Amino acid sequence: MTTLDALVPNAMRLAEMAHRQIGHRRKAPPGEDRPAYFLHLTEVAWLLLDCGLHDDELIAAAFLHDIIEDCGYSEAALVEQLGNRRVAALVAAVSEIDKQRSWEDRQQHYRERLAALNDPAILALSCADKTANLGDMNRLLTKGFPVDSFTQRGFASQQAKFVALDALFQNRTPARLYQRFAQALREFQERGQALL
Repeated sequence: MTTLDALVPNAMRLAEMAHRQIGHRRKAPPGEDRPAYFLHLTEVAWLLLDCGLHDDELIAAAFLHDIIEDCGYSEAALVEQLGNRRVAALVAAVSEIDKQRSWEDRQQHYRERLAALNDPAILALSCADKTANLGDMNRLLTKGFPVDSFTQRGFASQQAKFVALDALFQNRTPARLYQRFAQALREFQERGQALL
């Protein structure tokens, strides 16, 4: 069992190694900077800390939030590797497991699961992740790249996804974190509309 003192550093090491081993980088149009994926994980953790959530298990989950979805880990394997059931459960709660389903079905199932769980830590973790994603998309939109140049879905689909999530995050996540999400969503809508 990992002690809480070592939990976050161990989660950071595991996340960095797992994403590096599969060559995982941030999505971007051809020729644009594609930083190591660890940058996204760090940003999600920072967003949680910045809004006052100093919960070591939640911060560890922030670093690991994509390890089940993208790196082939199971919840059980994560428990075994890290020695913390709550961290693994948080990560599993924000993971899209069934990649065989359509993107639209996965998004709907994700929102339904978040709503059913209605766990403040899970909602905050998801909100921080989506805020970081929007920030990255806004950076590319600012450079003049249309949404479909860096995602498999166009502006309308992405906007619908984030607007639906907004209804889940509002009044259920820390105010400072929600404000960052809402601002990033407004910017995404304005910049994305301008490029249509």
